[in-house]
Amino acid sequence: MKTTASFLTAVLAASSLTAATLEMKPDTYLNMNYAHRHGRHKVLELGDSSAILSASRRAAGFALLASDRDGDGELTVKFRLLFPDGSVQPLGDAVPVKLRKDRMLARNLVLTLDDADIARLMKSESKFNLVPVRVQAEFTGSDGKPLPALNDVAAIGFDRGLKPQPPEAAVAENGVTGVPTLAINGNLYPGIFGYVGWNWGTARRTVRELGEASRHLYEIVFQPWSLWKEGKFDDAAFERTLNSQVASIVAQDPEALIFVRWWLYMPRDWAKHNPGESIVYDDGSTEIPLLGGPWAHASYASKAWLSAYTKIVDTAVRKLSAGSYADRIFMVRVGYGNCGEWNNFGYHQEKFSGFSPQMLDAYRTWLKQRYGSIDRLNAAWHTALSGFGAVAIPTREERLAGKAGDILRNPADTGNVRDFYRFFSEFTVSLIEHFGRAVKAASGNRLLYGVFYGYYTHHLSGFPYHMLDSGHYALGRLLDSPYVDTLCSPYSYNDRNRGSTLGMPLESIKAHGKLFLAEMDLPTHLADPKRYQADANSGLRFAQAEEQTLTLYRRDFGRVLTWGVGGYWYDFAHNWYHFDRFREFAAATEKINREAAGRDLRSVAEVAVILDEESVFDLSLHAGKWGAELRDALSFDIERLGVPVDFRLSSDLGRAVKRGYRLLVFPAQFRQNPAIREALAAFPGHVLFLYGAGMVSAENRLAVPNDFYGVPVTTADAVNRLTAGERRFYWSGPRPPAEVWKAVLKQAKVHRYASRDETYIYANASYLGIWVPASDGGTLTVTLPEAARMTDAETGEPLGGGPEFRFTLPEKGMYFRLLRREAR
Repeated sequence: MKTTASFLTAVLAASSLTAATLEMKPDTYLNMNYAHRHGRHKVLELGDSSAILSASRRAAGFALLASDRDGDGELTVKFRLLFPDGSVQPLGDAVPVKLRKDRMLARNLVLTLDDADIARLMKSESKFNLVPVRVQAEFTGSDGKPLPALNDVAAIGFDRGLKPQPPEAAVAENGVTGVPTLAINGNLYPGIFGYVGWNWGTARRTVRELGEASRHLYEIVFQPWSLWKEGKFDDAAFERTLNSQVASIVAQDPEALIFVRWWLYMPRDWAKHNPGESIVYDDGSTEIPLLGGPWAHASYASKAWLSAYTKIVDTAVRKLSAGSYADRIFMVRVGYGNCGEWNNFGYHQEKFSGFSPQMLDAYRTWLKQRYGSIDRLNAAWHTALSGFGAVAIPTREERLAGKAGDILRNPADTGNVRDFYRFFSEFTVSLIEHFGRAVKAASGNRLLYGVFYGYYTHHLSGFPYHMLDSGHYALGRLLDSPYVDTLCSPYSYNDRNRGSTLGMPLESIKAHGKLFLAEMDLPTHLADPKRYQADANSGLRFAQAEEQTLTLYRRDFGRVLTWGVGGYWYDFAHNWYHFDRFREFAAATEKINREAAGRDLRSVAEVAVILDEESVFDLSLHAGKWGAELRDALSFDIERLGVPVDFRLSSDLGRAVKRGYRLLVFPAQFRQNPAIREALAAFPGHVLFLYGAGMVSAENRLAVPNDFYGVPVTTADAVNRLTAGERRFYWSGPRPPAEVWKAVLKQAKVHRYASRDETYIYANASYLGIWVPASDGGTLTVTLPEAARMTDAETGEPLGGGPEFRFTLPEKGMYFRLLRREAR
């Protein structure tokens, strides 16, 4: 039986309502959504309102959803109104709810406030314009016992009419921390400061508990493609959706500050309305399977896609900057490519992209700008093309030319492949800049802008379909952009049990005044192992699971802090953090963050790895074994010897030389570059080149052997002839053995902190992390370069003045300590 609106209104009218009224619309029964299909027994929830209340708009709707997988049934629900000041107001007596097996009841409700309610909200002591009004439901079964709810609170935002402006947000440079640091309204936020609070739904409990731990920065990850209808974007629906997302977070944490991430995907039917604008893959197809079905994504070079999303971003940012919660929004991030990380499509399906006519036009235009004439292009490519119109996108066969095990392709006859990959990286950066310019213009330069980009070593394991096709190798250009404030990447998924690694040129990113954000998405012991088979999660075992989870999270927190960057936690709204010790951990680490905001967070590394983007384009797509070995070498092999390491771009080599490192490592400097040779001539420290140094000449010819960089490149390893005074070394592979690293470190007089191998030292000027992934007991001695008074950063325990510190390791398991250097 459906419950009629007049009946419910009468029920409520008969109740003792002192102010607000609640009207209920007739029930409908729908197909169950995801949460209800996958729920157990009864699933009961209130939805958040997409309307914003104000003095002039007193009514807002929201929904009650209820289902029961077990069969038909009946329950009752009673509502009450919760105000920001803590006061509570009943909303009538309990009313019936009738359930039908495998159907979802949907009941729309409308809350209306009166003068007393408005006055109470207008007097709120909140520093923000938008304050939360909450309607809470109490569900009771037919047996009179209370029933648990998936969500028992509907959040509704109230606009106090203060005409808010975006907060004063900036990437603070050259301040007390010495590194680019997020600053909002004068407060600095170093280390892991945020949490993804909305991802296909609000992680209500986690947001509430992080707010109680004095953590108040949250991201909304939203996919606006769901708001297109018949080829057109619904701006009003977009605004309503964002209203409900913000209200939902603010209802859990009234102090919330928010950054927003939008994916620039088009809806599945967009290609039908815009024929010829999609990505074309090497097999002629335009669709790939993604998120449950075939999807034809817009070409990166589609002007229709670019125009549509430029308008969407402009309109959305203008509304954000002038809306009722503008004083809570401090950053916008946009992304395209797989998972919105600007890393292209098709690689999961082993396809090559880039064959759309729009991409071909863009490529030819880029070649004209690069070479100026077809004669210059022919000289570089060793070809005889009649004109730029004769250039084609390199085919699958051309990209895969060579044989298994090749590291470099022949530069003399693969100019088209090399330049196409260079073009695609630069073109990707041009799109990133384009949207950054749009965000800055629409917000009056008030909002920060950020993207995912620069996965240098992440993609070393992505041969043959993802490494170069990712478009992630024009970071040097992106760092010069005035529109980009933050860069981001998940930390490496490679062997997270062993260590926290990035392999990105963080020091170059910081040197250009950009804030790096580490996305920390390690599954905890509460994650579903069937869905998240992450390295760390697969190694956890029942009784030890929580302890190991906390150790890994403590390590990762210390790692981000000692990198001198920012970061945020991400559990995909899957409740990974719902245990007491995580709440304690979140509160304790926030105290460390507050303390770190007043400390020097600059690197103290004596070793720097120099990453060359130009040389990447000479790689063969058959270099997978080389790439995997190099990735592991850069991720683990130096730091496991107790030596902190920086990463920089070769375009930033001048800064590295001035910085005074003792050892520079060039893992893939294939290209002969006179500027690098000149900079190294003035470098008094030691240099180690790995496989292929200088093997590709400026004329795009192989040059083997050669000593372009001052070290003979022969089949013999120069590092084997270490003598006193030797400063230039060469190793003919991607991964020198431990004894080679030790010999070079010793020759360069690099300080090793740890008394035993497989001890990772994460260090900056104020903090030192000690990570032992697999302890076998005994004593670990850590020696600082000079005496310093140290304190355990987590417990406050004083450890003395060193320089030697001794720690007793567990007989088995993981070990981590985070130490703080005290003022002299």
